[in-house]
Amino acid sequence: MPRHHLRITRNFFAVTLLLLNCFIQWRCTSDIKDFKLSKALNYAGKNAVEIQKTLDYFSKPEDSLQLRAAIFLIQNMPGNGYYKYDEFDNFGKCSYNLFKKYLGIDSINILKKEYEISNGKGAIFFKKADFIEDIQTINSAQLIQNIEYAFKAWRMPWARHLDFNQFEEFILPYRIGNEPLQNWRKQFFENSQWIFDKIKNNNDPIEIAGIINDSMKHKYRYIHDAIKYFPGQFTVEEMNATLGGRCEDLNMIVGYWLRAIGIPTALEFTPYWANSNYGGHSWLSILDTTGKFVPMNPGYDNPVRDSLPFKGAHLAKAYRLFYRLNDTFYNKDSSGIKLPERAYQDITSEYLPVANAKVSINKHDNKSIYLGVLNGTNWKPLITETIQKKETVTFNNIAREVLYAPIVIKQDNQSQTVGNPFFLNSKGVVQEFTPNNKKLISIYVDVSNLRAVLFEKNCQVVYWNNETNEWEPTGNPEILKYDPLKIRHTQPKIYFKFPNVISDAVYRIIDANQVPDNFSYGRPFILNNELNKLLDY
Repeated sequence: MPRHHLRITRNFFAVTLLLLNCFIQWRCTSDIKDFKLSKALNYAGKNAVEIQKTLDYFSKPEDSLQLRAAIFLIQNMPGNGYYKYDEFDNFGKCSYNLFKKYLGIDSINILKKEYEISNGKGAIFFKKADFIEDIQTINSAQLIQNIEYAFKAWRMPWARHLDFNQFEEFILPYRIGNEPLQNWRKQFFENSQWIFDKIKNNNDPIEIAGIINDSMKHKYRYIHDAIKYFPGQFTVEEMNATLGGRCEDLNMIVGYWLRAIGIPTALEFTPYWANSNYGGHSWLSILDTTGKFVPMNPGYDNPVRDSLPFKGAHLAKAYRLFYRLNDTFYNKDSSGIKLPERAYQDITSEYLPVANAKVSINKHDNKSIYLGVLNGTNWKPLITETIQKKETVTFNNIAREVLYAPIVIKQDNQSQTVGNPFFLNSKGVVQEFTPNNKKLISIYVDVSNLRAVLFEKNCQVVYWNNETNEWEPTGNPEILKYDPLKIRHTQPKIYFKFPNVISDAVYRIIDANQVPDNFSYGRPFILNNELNKLLDY
């Protein structure tokens, strides 16, 4: 056979194989999509009729991209929803709707006081919550309208550069978190002229997000303490009535305005702060034109490139939550899954210096070991990738300059340490704290780092005992004779001495005459080897 014929034959076979491979990949992708769509429709139950109407609406050839968007929303809809609470409180009274209908936070709190006078303090308590899934309740008109207006947002000059995958994850979704299902997209888009008037010819998504957030600051405020008895998340209507909310409520209202005009927005969170007793936090981030995410604190801090917005707060782990589901739900071999879960991504290294920490652990019977941070009375779990061996565990990509502990979660949902607390210093070196009751030392605490409520109180040092899983007293109580609040203003260096304390431990200082709770414990102190001094964390 002539050589040129051989080359043609080889090229023919190469092209044929390439086309065949592309067809197989397309067919496999199509099969996967068909399987996912079929499973989602089956999961919708009686509401599958409404879901199908949406698919039929976008069935014309010219609507192929809209159909693709609809399929993305539907395939990932199981597990997306909100919690609906019983309207009756623990006194059997229908106070839920009563409180929700009151306009203004002041009116609500007046009603709350009146309610508690007649029914007893702590009467407002809702214990039943049903998870209402979107796929079983959403109607076709709402879904169609969301898709059509999302495409209008995608045509904005600051959004045109986004590819379809970015569009469907950060503009298309009709919800930010677990807020009640609402038909908001058209209303927000058609009433967004105030945004265009402010931004003029500015096409920078980060600056536009800041302009929107500035406007929201003037209308809404953070009122967590005033409404902590309200179960679930607010709607837009309820936000407009109270003119404030919790972090998740502020995320919703700001996130809706951002997505309505095509600013690609993601929800991010940390389960627990590393230097606070007040739980965790969630916030938004904007996908920049550079492909990086820029975090913002709705109602407070605007997005600033290469900067974190949390003043004084310390992240140990951070995650980005997606609309799409994790792969578990669509595993063909899966069974007994209680509820589909949204996918998330560990983004700690995007914002902070991280390292891997290998620490010793005790024998235990639990399958999973969690990374714990001290938040409140005890250690709280963070989601993290771990590598576990018989006597050690390695936590990957965790923030430096944070105090941690390896923990397991018991059947009563309480945590238990299975190893000593450890500090990951700025160089990524682990310092473990193994209390030594054979060596007693004196510790000196900067009075300005103590809580003002301890002034003139009998102060007791307690240390974390990994063996008993408790805070235990060490040394003798000492009366605090200096007012920490005054010292903070005058800024002199005054140290409070605690003698006969067990060495090499994590310490807290409490009022010896008070039964401690989450907030009376204060933050821990450690003797930092790197700096050779006692530090407050």
